[in-house]
Amino acid sequence: MNKKAIVFLSIIGAILLLGSANLALAQATQDVTFSVNLAGLYSLTIDKTAITFTDVPPADMSNPGTLSISANENPVTVTAAAITLLEPLKLTVTVSDDFGDTVPASTVSWEVASGSGYVSGSLSKSTAVTVGSWSSAILHYHVGTLNFKFLRNYATQKPGNYSLTATYTLSEV
Repeated sequence: MNKKAIVFLSIIGAILLLGSANLALAQATQDVTFSVNLAGLYSLTIDKTAITFTDVPPADMSNPGTLSISANENPVTVTAAAITLLEPLKLTVTVSDDFGDTVPASTVSWEVASGSGYVSGSLSKSTAVTVGSWSSAILHYHVGTLNFKFLRNYATQKPGNYSLTATYTLSEV
């Protein structure tokens, strides 16, 4: 091999060596940590925000007794939806007071017209009452209809305008 060829090959080797070194030096790495907090999600919809009852006269004024009065807004549709950690789900209702001295909260009751997991019951002062419960799942979607009634006792309930607020709570058990 002649001297020119050796110099030429040396220069080419040096270029290749420096070029590959530059490629190795031209990169950098960095780790990135990804994280996500998947929260439980809850949605409760009751299609009526006010439920009213219209009083009716007793059938026998000499012995009035009691009468069950249906709500004007029946049926009431309730939709309970949630994404949970495979936990059971429960829908409860609470009231903090009675309608008045002679009209207890328990005079309001409901019957389930449709919907799996929903249960019939009546309001109870200062005690949570179960409206529905469902077994463990990640995705819950439960639609039901309830018919509300008021138990009118003509002998003990004083005439007047009464109201109370009920709080419905959807939560994991």
